[in-house]
Order: sequence, then structure tokens, then C-alpha cells
Amino acid sequence: MGEKTKCPICETEVEKEAFKDIYISPYNNQEYKRYECPNCNLHWWEPLKIIPEFYESEVFECYTVFHEVAGVSLNDNHKAFFKYFPKEVKGMLLDVGCGDGRFIRHAKEHGFEVWGIDFDKKSVENVRKSLGIDTVFAMSLEDFYEYAKKNNLKFDVITFFEVLEHQDKPREFLQMVKGLLKDGGYIAGSVPNRERLFTEIDWRYFYGDYPPHHFLRFSKSSLEKALTLCSFRDVEVHRLDFPFKELFPYLEKKVFGNLDGIKRKLKAKALGDKRKALAYAVEDLPSAGANKGVALFLLILKYLRNLLLLPFALMYVGKRKGNSLYMYFQAKLK
Repeated sequence: MGEKTKCPICETEVEKEAFKDIYISPYNNQEYKRYECPNCNLHWWEPLKIIPEFYESEVFECYTVFHEVAGVSLNDNHKAFFKYFPKEVKGMLLDVGCGDGRFIRHAKEHGFEVWGIDFDKKSVENVRKSLGIDTVFAMSLEDFYEYAKKNNLKFDVITFFEVLEHQDKPREFLQMVKGLLKDGGYIAGSVPNRERLFTEIDWRYFYGDYPPHHFLRFSKSSLEKALTLCSFRDVEVHRLDFPFKELFPYLEKKVFGNLDGIKRKLKAKALGDKRKALAYAVEDLPSAGANKGVALFLLILKYLRNLLLLPFALMYVGKRKGNSLYMYFQAKLK
């Protein structure tokens, strides 16, 4: 018998040599192997080990954004919470992996007493400074769990958007979440949908859905099984619709290849700052102090691109339903 490994969700054994894919991370030159669970349908990468400093190193633009600006506009995964979550439920809400604080800003406006944690210290500093919230901590969930026990803290709702796929011990993560919930408390959040549109573009041009960033890949059925196995009830998983406006960046890569480097240089010219160029979208350049003439030129270029790609985008209209990057979930503690 060959050496075996275990699914990190249902603990089904899989032959070590039964991996489906190999990936070498440009971040640390580590070789990772992808496995598929025949029982719960989870896909995961090994070695399964979080590297905390990865997030402060700003390998991806989103972390530069988290460190530079306070998010205001809600993403579709956050909007799903305010659409599907029971309106009568309020109280103390803990957002795990709060990032730039955009969700807790809106949760507070909807009547929740908001708390947040993120082990990215730079993000937490930015949220505290920008939003004036002192219940946000630079801690891992493990550290916050101990802090909460000492201070007799329990929460009505715990959210974790785009967090579960980062975990190297997902069952332990969910057990700690349960330990922080009041009886009958709720969880809610989102994970990437591995069956979304344009996975071939994502997996060719972006490293975001690979380790040491993402270790787990979920389908709707594997996410439902994971939450049920961890003793949550009334589990709901919603595959969100792919936004029409998001078709254009993907079609750009499909038709023209990766132009991100050129676009960053143009935004840096407008802002006079390479770092800020990573943090701001073209529409936001004027508010960031960009040269007005260059910012207008870039906006016109973006509209021309969209016009040119519109016929291709219309071909995908019928494929948008349920095929977004995100799957939103919510469930209740048994």
C-alpha cells in the first residue's frame, strides 16, 4: 500500500500519488500538489500550510488596496449578505478576515455591533484609522479565540468572506467559529466558485486561486457538505450571477492577452505613484489626486475597450446565471 493523505474536510484517505495537478509558486518556489476528495468533492493543495507573512508582502494588488484605502463599495459577495441574511437578526457581529473594512462599515450602518480580526497588521491599522473602529484586532482566529474566552465574548453572527479557502485546517477553523457563537448563532460568508466562468483565464493569468494564497477549492456540493459535517444546520449556498460589467476584463485577456502591466504603468503616470496605481481603479483616479487629463484619457480608453468587446460580452449573457466568482453561504449553529 502506498502512502496516504487525508481530505482536510471529511478526512477521507487518498493515495499520495493520486494528485491531479502540480503547481510551483512564484512566491516561494514551493511545489504544491492538488488532490480531489472522492467523498466530499473538495479540491485541496499540499503542503497545506499557511504563510502569514505572504499577506503583508503585497504579492497581489488586493492587499495593496487593503493597506492603502478604506473600502466603501460593497462587493457582490457582501451584497448577498444583505439580500439573503435574516433581517430580524442583529447583535454582535465578528468579521473574520475583515480586510479593508468595507463589510463591517456597512454592517454597522445596518445596526450590528461590529468587530473584526485580520492577521494582516497593515490592513487592521488602515481600518482602525480610516473607520474609527477600535474593535478591530490584528490577530489570528486562534489568538482571538483565547482573547474572547478571557473576556466572555460571544457573537450572534460570525462572517468570513473569502477566508475559508485560505485555511490549512478548515475543520479546526470552523470549530473555533462555533465556539465563538452564541446558541443559535449564525455564520455567513463566501468562497470562490471553482465552477465559475473564465476559470481558464483565472488559472492562466492569476496566481490568486493557488497556494500559498488559496489552498481549498469548493463546488456548491462540497461547501454544503463541509458546513453540514461541521454541525451547522439550515445550510444555504447561493451561486451568484456573474456581473455583466466584469465580463470585459476577462474578455480583454481572452482576446488581447494580459495587458495589466501596461495599464499599471499608465495609472502610475496619472498618479505619479506606482504603489497607488495598484490600489485605484480607473474610475477612482480623479478622487485619488490623479492628473485630470491623463485620468480622462484612461477612462475614455476603458469605454472604448468595452465598446469593442461588447459583441463578445453579449455572447456570454446567457451564461452568467450562477457562474460568478463567488458562492455566498449562511447557516445556523445546531
